[in-house]
Amino acid sequence: MAKKKKNRKQLLAGGIAAGVVGALYASLLPLNRPIHFILFAGLMALAGWVVYTMAGGLDVSQKAPVQRSTPASGNPTVDQLVHQGMKMLAEIREENALIPDEMISGKIDQLEDIARRIFATVADKPEKAPQIRRFMEYYLPTVLKMLTNYRKLGERGVTGENADRMKKTVEDAMDVVLDAFQKQHDQLYSSDVLDVTTDVKVLETLLKQDGLLESETRPGSSQAAAGQTMTM
Repeated sequence: MAKKKKNRKQLLAGGIAAGVVGALYASLLPLNRPIHFILFAGLMALAGWVVYTMAGGLDVSQKAPVQRSTPASGNPTVDQLVHQGMKMLAEIREENALIPDEMISGKIDQLEDIARRIFATVADKPEKAPQIRRFMEYYLPTVLKMLTNYRKLGERGVTGENADRMKKTVEDAMDVVLDAFQKQHDQLYSSDVLDVTTDVKVLETLLKQDGLLESETRPGSSQAAAGQTMTM
């Protein structure tokens, strides 16, 4: 869709330029010989082509592809894994640029963001790399294949009931994939959450034992209460 809009703008700019040059030529120079008409048409075509080309190069309505750097872990095996993942994300981004449906395109953007966070986590904690093997070997390649097929069917002009069914299928699949990718990212931190919870519990226990933290039942409180009762 972005390409079509860009081409329309280029054609419009080229047509206007050709018209302006033609009008100027007709008002300033004679048109009473065949050579004049040939020159007239040539100048219009040249002006239209130049402006058409310039409009294509100066169009900033479409954002330039963002270059994503590959996170480095220092572990060659993990770095290769992350590099392959980032390469697949770049291919998914290319497919996204060719898909006109804004809803699906927005979901692809979300998917890419989650995937990049997954790779950043693995680069930061290389020991977590085994947890994303299936993510790398199946999930990402399947998403890329699905989007490629969707884009090709759109380019072939599939319309009507088939197009609607295809669109709904891809939308539903993207929702499932987004949820799965988010869970994959969360699972990378599940052990960290458990470690933090354990550390906090141990810390609280030690603080209570050293009398540095108020507790519901202080050591010796029951014995002290019993002694007071006996004295009374």
